[in-house]
Amino acid sequence: MSTSALESKGFFAALFDFGFTSFITLKFLRVIYALLVGTVLLIGLICLVAGLSSGGIVALFALILAPLVTLLYLIFIRIAMEVIALFFRIGEATNTMAAASASQIPLQHQPTGVPSGVSPQG
Repeated sequence: MSTSALESKGFFAALFDFGFTSFITLKFLRVIYALLVGTVLLIGLICLVAGLSSGGIVALFALILAPLVTLLYLIFIRIAMEVIALFFRIGEATNTMAAASASQIPLQHQPTGVPSGVSPQG
């Protein structure tokens, strides 16, 4: 179901929809992504400060590795969130196509290579 359907249905109605006909995940995906980005940046900063406070070669490695690993984690988190959003958008598009095809008049199936009005047996 689309986000407009979620808005028309209401948040709590969608939350207690035990048939899972409407999804709230896309609404919370932004919040989840923001929390994950904040957490990764905080952990990266803590690792950088801890490494720099150690001094010596550890500080050099921390100066190089902490930003690099943080960036890689941010990329992986973004890809994971996009995959989740993609699955839900595919589901919404499939529901829209199914509803559109259900409202059309069914077409008669003609075997391949047989002209209209001619029966396949003869």
